[in-house]
Amino acid sequence: MDTNIYINCNFCESKITKQNISRHQKTESCLKIQSIIKQHKKEKDLLEKENSELKNKIKNIEEKSELALRQAEEYRKIVEKAATKNTTTYKNYTHNNYLNLISQEPIRFSELTKQLKEVVNCESLMYDETEFHNHIVDNILKDENGKDKVLCTDINRKNFSYKDENSGELISDPELEKLREQLRKGANGDNQMDIKILKKELLNKLIEEYEGTNIDPYVKFYEILKKLEFGGPFIEHVAKKTYVKSMSNNL
Repeated sequence: MDTNIYINCNFCESKITKQNISRHQKTESCLKIQSIIKQHKKEKDLLEKENSELKNKIKNIEEKSELALRQAEEYRKIVEKAATKNTTTYKNYTHNNYLNLISQEPIRFSELTKQLKEVVNCESLMYDETEFHNHIVDNILKDENGKDKVLCTDINRKNFSYKDENSGELISDPELEKLREQLRKGANGDNQMDIKILKKELLNKLIEEYEGTNIDPYVKFYEILKKLEFGGPFIEHVAKKTYVKSMSNNL
């Protein structure tokens, strides 16, 4: 009877006896994964830094814009008073047109974890980036009739709108920040064991597929897992797929 105590390696998730874990973590295969993890963290920290700097620049621009708007307030009041009727008509027209274009079915955040568990597996993770993003859009961001649940209303600023699942009103979600946060949580799942099993299956499949080739399966492993961060490429893809090019042409 095996009386050894087995634990999972914090880096490669291999199952190792407790007394051998230190020696295992000095092996070539485990050190390679540690190196990749370190590099991945370094890249992530760099992106977060760049994102923070970008947000500060945007904040400065917004402050300058706010000042300019205040200076033009009196003039705008005169113009708005003269055009109240037309402005109201245009807003109603735009809002109603969006409602005609978007699915009647809202995105239900409470169901995202279950939906992702059904569509994210080893096979779909190994799709190329475009195929994977299409897979998510078609199975989660469209209704059963193929109608978009999300609309990109400004492709340059990456502004999106979708129905609030409680009120049914259209709400704005710049860069899909709220939605992507829920997708990331859903991809990791409520059960951490599920994602560990999925990662292990994926790594084993990659090792088997790329054995004897010049492609490093461990590097490929972490490249693939980046898809579950739903970052910039995902935003760009959804924007192009759901952009409302011309309100007048979509009546």
